[in-house]
Amino acid sequence: MDKVSIIIIIYKVEKYLRECLESVVKQTYENLEIICVAGKGDTACETIVDEYAAKDERIVVIKAEPRGTADARNRGLDAVTGDYIAFVDGDDYIKDDMIEVMLGAAKKHEADISVVGKYYLYENCADGTEENNEYVLSVSDAFKIILYQEGFFLHLWDKLYIKELFDGVRFPDGKLVEDRQMAHMLLSKANRIVYNSASKYYFRISEDSGSKIEENLRLSLKADYEICDRLLKQFGDDIKPAVDFFLVNENLSVIQNSFLYNNFSPEHDKEYLKYVKAHAPAVKKDPRVSRNLKIKMDMCNISPYLFRWVTLSRRKKFLAGHRAFKSGNDWSATFKAQGIK
Repeated sequence: MDKVSIIIIIYKVEKYLRECLESVVKQTYENLEIICVAGKGDTACETIVDEYAAKDERIVVIKAEPRGTADARNRGLDAVTGDYIAFVDGDDYIKDDMIEVMLGAAKKHEADISVVGKYYLYENCADGTEENNEYVLSVSDAFKIILYQEGFFLHLWDKLYIKELFDGVRFPDGKLVEDRQMAHMLLSKANRIVYNSASKYYFRISEDSGSKIEENLRLSLKADYEICDRLLKQFGDDIKPAVDFFLVNENLSVIQNSFLYNNFSPEHDKEYLKYVKAHAPAVKKDPRVSRNLKIKMDMCNISPYLFRWVTLSRRKKFLAGHRAFKSGNDWSATFKAQGIK
């Protein structure tokens, strides 16, 4: 039987760690190596992971000075002895058949990467799907799904990777948005990708998540441009409509974030407004573009303040039915203390 190595990053997640570890040790696929990389000094998490390691010989505990997720994941990768690799964040959890489903699809279709759907997990609900469709994809097709945001994205934790993809590859230390760049690199190295649309991974939405930091969104957009440049060189005109769609949508997201944090002004968001205005005409001709996005582009170009009012109104309605978790962590200060840029 193939061994699957699951790397779990653990730091300041004691409120959710037991739920995470329970979901991993109870997987229906049992030939696992569970590598827990715990930040030294986080006594509560260290106690919990030591307790689980004492009960399950598949758990390997690595304790290291906290220097960010990239450093922790690299330590996990250096300890891997399995044939396949998966990632789970310590404040998330997974369905009990996630590994079985991903590995089964990878073996069936001889795929280097197997992907599943995700739930966005809130305190009072979880948004996902029970739809159970399986797609065998070329690298180009996989990136079109990502760019058009029609299924999975450039996350690490909803995928199972054949170990060889990580040969000579490690996460860049000292940066916040390494996931997108790494996911792009791994997908580009794959020969075949299989995607099962059923939601299997529970991604916890927190108010104090690092992904909510304004600067992090701007860094993500910078990474988006770099990734899209490489995709255009790799696939040429075939992928250009998807790239145009994706970058317009990402620029709109940064503008909307400025609305939500009351930072918007025509000067503050000048470069993002300019990008949307320049590229909207081409994107609107794409038959895969939804009517909703076309309306958003028009509002942004004609009246940004109307777009602001609509964005805030929709967000208020959404938050009325979706309560984010509060871990109590100041991730911005934590990253700064660890020297993460």
